[in-house]
Amino acid sequence: MLLGVDGISDFDDLHSRKHNDEVQFYAFDMLVSDGDDIRKLPLTMRKTNLARLLARRVDGIFISDFERGEIRPELFRHACLMGLER
Repeated sequence: MLLGVDGISDFDDLHSRKHNDEVQFYAFDMLVSDGDDIRKLPLTMRKTNLARLLARRVDGIFISDFERGEIRPELFRHACLMGLER
């Protein structure tokens, strides 16, 4: 993720590679563990595994926040209004 001056992720600047020293990596899911496909496990369990894996993480790697629940149309609409979805 690369944040623009407005604090919103700037996808175009990320791909320009002009700001590589400012990029932060946010992990949001874990699909494989020790070579095993764990996609069939519940997301909450995969998130726990990810948190354990990254407990001693390298600088610049973060775990994205997670809230249980459904993404409702209002949330998506607000994300679009904020310019988060283009």
